Amino acid sequence: MFVYTECMLRFRTAMLFLLGLTSSVCAQYTLTDFILWDYRDTSPGTITLPKYHEWLGSYCQGNPPPRLILYITDPCNPDPDSTQGWLKFYDPTAGVTDADGNLTFVGFLKQLQPHVSDVELLIDLTSFSASVTPNPSNSCWGGSPSGSSLEPAWLPSAFSRLPNTMGWLEALMQNVHLQNANPVQAFALDPEGSGGAPEYINIMLWLDKYKATTASPQVQALDISMTLAFEAHNLVKNCVAELPTPLASGSNWPASLWANMQANSGVANYYAQIQQGNGFLPWRTTTDSLLQRAYLQVYSACIAQRTPGSETSEFWRFAATSSDCDCNETATYTVQSGASVASNLVDVMQRTPAACGKGTIEASVSNQAVTLSGTNSIMPFMEGYTRLFLDGSSGPIPSSGVWKYMASDPPVADTAHVTGQIESSAGHSLPYTYTEISIDFRAPEMTDNSPDRIILMFSAEKNGLLPFFGWGTPSDFYSFITNFYASTQATTDATTVYMGGSGGLPVPHNRFGLYDLKQLCDNWGIGQYGTVICPGDGTLDGIVNLADILHAISFWGTSEQTADHNGDGIIGVQDLLVIVHSWGDC
Repeated sequence: MFVYTECMLRFRTAMLFLLGLTSSVCAQYTLTDFILWDYRDTSPGTITLPKYHEWLGSYCQGNPPPRLILYITDPCNPDPDSTQGWLKFYDPTAGVTDADGNLTFVGFLKQLQPHVSDVELLIDLTSFSASVTPNPSNSCWGGSPSGSSLEPAWLPSAFSRLPNTMGWLEALMQNVHLQNANPVQAFALDPEGSGGAPEYINIMLWLDKYKATTASPQVQALDISMTLAFEAHNLVKNCVAELPTPLASGSNWPASLWANMQANSGVANYYAQIQQGNGFLPWRTTTDSLLQRAYLQVYSACIAQRTPGSETSEFWRFAATSSDCDCNETATYTVQSGASVASNLVDVMQRTPAACGKGTIEASVSNQAVTLSGTNSIMPFMEGYTRLFLDGSSGPIPSSGVWKYMASDPPVADTAHVTGQIESSAGHSLPYTYTEISIDFRAPEMTDNSPDRIILMFSAEKNGLLPFFGWGTPSDFYSFITNFYASTQATTDATTVYMGGSGGLPVPHNRFGLYDLKQLCDNWGIGQYGTVICPGDGTLDGIVNLADILHAISFWGTSEQTADHNGDGIIGVQDLLVIVHSWGDC
């Protein structure tokens, strides 16, 4: 018996070791692991809509993302000089090509489906603009709005044309060419500009009621998603929690989440509807959450001009560093190591200071009260309820815990009174570490199924006021996500960031997103964004013409790669012959 037990223990140990290796391997991220956003930044413009989507389809075939969020535009948008081609491309009733043989949006989706099985169609306040004329009622393609009489008061003016959007979406989802060949799984909104949290909630409620009472089966089946600031985690937890709430039996809502809904003015209309529905929504008794997919932007841009007494709302220092821990138009940045960024983000989500601030701060004590006096510091712009400590040569000050700035607005002057351990910096003005955004992601708790509906979205942007992951390399980003994922799996560990009603919840492996495809191409060298490469097109504008001949002549006798069309390493007559042979559109 002893021998058998020892063998079994050895076998069990070996299996656990192998499982550990497998888990480690699974956590190594690559580009195709990330949900990808594409805002179609250069089209129409330097490239036509059909050509751009040909390029996008080719990109997705070679680098298929698990989910693609795809920006769309109203086909009835004004096209005064007939160069943008909105109607030809986005007509939801079109075939796979238009009358000229060019790819349509319908054709693009059909071609994309074998490579990307989950596509979200994204709109913002300009996609189906309230100011669009003529044809504000979809008549440009022979359609009509859908849901016009449905709770119009819930729609903020910036999204008053949602019935037009729904009419377009209904026609697209029922297009005969897309039956059994349609990758669209969700409808997404970027609500920026609509007003704030109460308006976001009203848009969600409108869409939920539309799906339940008006939509066709094809649109009913779609998820609803929205992109929101990282700080909006309280609103998001309310909206991604499955129904019913505790007003009905069988609720999975933690007590802290229910208390937050009742006290949160931003979700007041949702709470009012839940009360009417006795724990559900008045128009349905299904358990679906109000929002099926929530994208939290784990970044916020630098502010070029700050106003003392006004919060900066910046959020980038957890990832990038600069020489003065600050930003301006000419600054350069370094993305920190993957392990450091991961540790910093865990700290951010636990409301632990993780960001270095510009300038220095001195702490003085008088009458058992601590006063902080800054020198060119970030204090006049800090968010309310900031936590911080000074970086002393022998360790942090205070030596235990952190100081808390408890006012709801930052001080106008470079001085603040804080609570916490009574301790001074002995007359020295020191560097400091603070909470760039003041949140505790663990409170309130979420339902146990909510993590699958929350996607943490990161930016690959890069300039003086956008110091995000574009300043690093793809490997830097993959290392960060790998480390962050690994550190957030232990549900009773100090690095837990998602909390459910019965304890910690692991962050899912596949709920990370990247903004956006243009930034990846431009800053990480992933590919040449929106460019259809064709023989002879040295200017890379999608057409072979006189400009390409002049381009080749300007590099005559050199080895310029963009003009070396026959690949012999020198620009000459043979390259001109390739241009002439390829004359016209790519």
